[in-house]
Amino acid sequence: MPSSVPSPSGSTAVNLFSHDVLVDPYPTYALLRETEPVHWDDRLNGWVLTRHSDVHAAHLDPDTFSSQRLGAMVSDRVGPDSSAEMQRFMQFAPEWMLFRDSPDHARVRKLMNREFRARDIRRRGPGIRQIVAGLVDDLLEKQEFDLVADFSYKLPGLVLAAQYGLPEADAALLTDWWYEIRNMQRVFLGADPADVAPTGSSVANAFGEMVPYLGELIKDRRRTPRDDLATRVVEYARETPEEGEERLSEQEMFAHLLLLPLASFGTTMDLIGNGLLGLFDQRDQWELLKSDPTLVFSAVEEVLRYDASVQLTHRVATRDTEVAGTTIREGELIYMVRGAANRDPERWTDPDRIDITRGDSGHVGFGVGIHRCLGAGLAQQVTAAAYAELSARIPDLRADTSRPHRWKADTPQFRGLADFPATTGKS
Repeated sequence: MPSSVPSPSGSTAVNLFSHDVLVDPYPTYALLRETEPVHWDDRLNGWVLTRHSDVHAAHLDPDTFSSQRLGAMVSDRVGPDSSAEMQRFMQFAPEWMLFRDSPDHARVRKLMNREFRARDIRRRGPGIRQIVAGLVDDLLEKQEFDLVADFSYKLPGLVLAAQYGLPEADAALLTDWWYEIRNMQRVFLGADPADVAPTGSSVANAFGEMVPYLGELIKDRRRTPRDDLATRVVEYARETPEEGEERLSEQEMFAHLLLLPLASFGTTMDLIGNGLLGLFDQRDQWELLKSDPTLVFSAVEEVLRYDASVQLTHRVATRDTEVAGTTIREGELIYMVRGAANRDPERWTDPDRIDITRGDSGHVGFGVGIHRCLGAGLAQQVTAAAYAELSARIPDLRADTSRPHRWKADTPQFRGLADFPATTGKS
């Protein structure tokens, strides 16, 4: 507890890094909401917000709760003895818009928004559905499979390879790289500080291979532009912009070619699995989706609320402020727990149940305000295609109870299944 803030009597004792909490954080979230909605966590070295009203308000106040928090979080974990790959990662990460405030954030976001307009994402729907259909074809050749390894792990890479204009054969390679690099991100952004150690060779190798791969992609698109996302991002960094036109620097361009798939991959993969598990556990909702496919986008919104793949995000206070009667000092970290906010009974009736007819998208699963997830629409489109195709073609799909699922349970920030044994339901 910071010396400037007295420890409240009866401070709630929780360990957000314990295995049991990582497997099922929601009872602990409920305890914090009820007893200490603004909770100091020594292991996170910051304040934990769990009520919907507080989390929502903090998202909408970037002047007080700054996104430029990377230095406050990791400056003591990266030094001259870090690997070359780790130092390279830290050269790019500060350029990412999610770690920047306006005006830099607004400039980059304005450019990137062009690539994720709702009408353009809807236009990609048939192509995404075709990719999903190919993976479902593979599932139908089996009776038993793993919905993570055989489906949700593969799907985002195939979609993003198509977005980037890359060969389908590269999707698996890119997926493996993105997965490993995401582990590096996990170390900095929510992993147990006690476990922070030099990254494994697999992470170093992935980063060391992907950087030159992107370098070659940039050279190719400059020589031969195409109608794809990679070309358009590269063009945003051209040397001779029109007068008054905002541009990306070379560093920003490279950083965002790395960020866009990295951010989209894990979010989408985990959302698909989390939602399917919830729908299988509350089988009446799966049956409802099967009987009324028009509810698919409503179902995606509801599982985003119910069990989001990103459970929390971070900010740093730019000035002294007060949240729910607790003083937060300038420079202190704030952890806005979206997973807790999304099940706040003050905001939703029966929040621990899935209701795909709820029709209330006030959740903060993708954030709100200027930092709402750039790829939210694409992730929703991909997840909806997955649910629609699976419910239509494998209507008796269910978890395989003889082979229980397993959560990754490695960080309070990201939530997803490590494996998810399933069956077509046919004998």
